[in-house]
Amino acid sequence: MNTLTVHRSNRIYRQALSLIILVMTVTCISFAYEIGDLYGARVQERLNHLKASVMTAHILSQIPSVSIHAESINIASAATAEKNRWKGPVLSKRKGVIQGPSGKETYYNLNMSIIVRNMRRLGYDYEYWVRDDGVKMFGDYVMVAANLKLRPRGSLVETSLGTGIVCDTGGFAKKNPRQIDIATTW
Repeated sequence: MNTLTVHRSNRIYRQALSLIILVMTVTCISFAYEIGDLYGARVQERLNHLKASVMTAHILSQIPSVSIHAESINIASAATAEKNRWKGPVLSKRKGVIQGPSGKETYYNLNMSIIVRNMRRLGYDYEYWVRDDGVKMFGDYVMVAANLKLRPRGSLVETSLGTGIVCDTGGFAKKNPRQIDIATTW
């Protein structure tokens, strides 16, 4: 091949690679947009990190007509979050059993150290913490126990208290396979 053909092939390769990276970036931002209503203010931080790490000046110079504005994503995410917010009963110590967005909800209070260790062994390296309302959290997710045959560990499930992550199971799962048990300090 002559030098012109090699140069043209390299340019086409770079443009194709830039396009692939751009499509992946837009897909990631779209995903962040969709889950933005679940994670509130932390989405802006993650979007900024995503933009800084993925959208380099090289990509933007290759495709100058593409422009993504985090401000418009945040406004749309806030509107979507309000629209999708659970409007039914909310589990509490006083209301120990409710019908939530994914079915019957109850709560339990156990030491979560073994459960957190098991989740981290599975690759979920989230921070364990307790919300002000006593709900035990794993990263951005409410910790829940569920039927592992229907909802394996790591599955996300909507609860009356926010999006939950399945971390555990319990005896209730045999009797009521769709029930979820939410970890709290109550």
